[in-house]
Amino acid sequence: MKTKFNLLFTALTLTAVLIAGCGKKPDQKTEGDKKDSTKSTTQQNTVAGENKTDQKTTDSKTNELGIKEGMPADYPKDVPQPVNSKCLGSLNTTEGTVVTFESTDKPKAILAPFGEGLEKAGFKKGEGEMMSDDGGMSVWTMEKREVSIMLAWDKEKNNSSVVVTYR
Repeated sequence: MKTKFNLLFTALTLTAVLIAGCGKKPDQKTEGDKKDSTKSTTQQNTVAGENKTDQKTTDSKTNELGIKEGMPADYPKDVPQPVNSKCLGSLNTTEGTVVTFESTDKPKAILAPFGEGLEKAGFKKGEGEMMSDDGGMSVWTMEKREVSIMLAWDKEKNNSSVVVTYR
């Protein structure tokens, strides 16, 4: 339970920081901005229920909290990306790598294909899923690996915040 709480706290903190940074113009730089040499941006396409990912390498930024823009280069191939979503950034923590996405789909519409993809890859769903129309959380494991997803529907913006954590 403590791990789930820590995971939830980390994900919510990351989401809040990413949302707070959304007002910054792309060409603005703060003193704390650092420049990395590569960035993986991902374009998600859903074709007949399959996820196809196109990755490009460009410049990326890491803010003072260590949040990197775009998809992490080590995102596991057997962990699906949430369908119809845009990757906002990632952060490496002691709990694993936390990746945030944004989608116009509702949480349950995102969770279903995500869970099916994990189970197809050999992951087993953990106990204690908490899910409603407004969001929730679910965890899958395989051997010593763990993948979790947290979803929250924003009624004002009509979009879902999605946080995938893997380790």
